[in-house]
Amino acid sequence: MNTTSRPRLGQWSSIVRTCLRQLHTGRGKGSQGPEGHGEKIWVFRHRRSDQIIYSFDERLDGFHALKQLPFNGKKTKPAKLRKDYWSPMAMIQFPEGQGAVGRSVYQKLRELKHLHEVSWTDEFRYKSPQEFTAADKKKIAQEKASGNGYKPVRSKAERGIALNAQKTNSIADMAAVLAGHGNGNEIAVANTATDGQPDPIQVSIRWANDQDKEYAEAWSKNVTHTLLDDPAYTSGKEAESTA
Repeated sequence: MNTTSRPRLGQWSSIVRTCLRQLHTGRGKGSQGPEGHGEKIWVFRHRRSDQIIYSFDERLDGFHALKQLPFNGKKTKPAKLRKDYWSPMAMIQFPEGQGAVGRSVYQKLRELKHLHEVSWTDEFRYKSPQEFTAADKKKIAQEKASGNGYKPVRSKAERGIALNAQKTNSIADMAAVLAGHGNGNEIAVANTATDGQPDPIQVSIRWANDQDKEYAEAWSKNVTHTLLDDPAYTSGKEAESTA
């Protein structure tokens, strides 16, 4: 009697892997998005917590944007996005036709943001001088008088608040990634100089607050800075230069 051959139990895992590989391969070919996708990266900031969300759209998608916010403790992740709390901090503009470079930069920024949120040293457990309360300062003075060192330790809630505040880290990450640092960073190989050295493409950043860029130690020469159409704050230097 002829019997139909059926896959054994041990073969199912290889079959499933093959199907998933084909599925992901097919999805990757069509993931470029519409024309111009990736030429603009919007950086949104929470007005109170300094949480950061990266987006290709000028308006936040509540479903996908919430996935970028980790759970750092009780009441550290909102159930939904409130439009009155989120506003654009900056917009990164790439040249026309360089959407692939923008998508590469977007991926790097997301990876660095996640790294800041999950990988931190023991020093992060201690408060910064800006967080010292009156009781902390009194305790520090008492221990110093006794010849002992003392560092106030953050509570669990305070540590969650500090992990949420990614504004300064985000600006430093932008400066590093746009300068071409990091393996696989396509911005460093988009143009090639005559001597064969990587030549990062020109990028412009439009800021809501023109002083935010000062959080980065330095910016590479391929990055220029301007203001958004409706800036939240200006330093006044632009008015002086045009007077």
